Amino acid sequence: MNIEEHFINYKNITLIIIQTVKAEEYDKLDEIFLQRQLILDEMNTANYSKEELNKYYLKYGIEKLNKLLASEMKVKREYLLKKIKQNKKKQAGMAGYNNISAKAVFLSKKI
Repeated sequence: MNIEEHFINYKNITLIIIQTVKAEEYDKLDEIFLQRQLILDEMNTANYSKEELNKYYLKYGIEKLNKLLASEMKVKREYLLKKIKQNKKKQAGMAGYNNISAKAVFLSKKI
């Protein structure tokens, strides 16, 4: 596989990762990131010159894709953290409500 094919595959896999993050299919991400890492490992072992790597890096817009991926992942991460915090608040509220109702039942019994 030549350098251009590596960059094409890298770009395609990065696009798949972006789509997967947008679709919130997080279970698939480990496998896809592994595929992308294998491409990077192959490129590192092939000993391409910096000029060649930079040429194709710019040609295929890898920097823009990586920035897009990073921003998309950041947005999803913040969204998920917000949902987790909301769920924790709900759980704490429900636990407090359950404790109050249990005490109320206990105190309302006739002796």
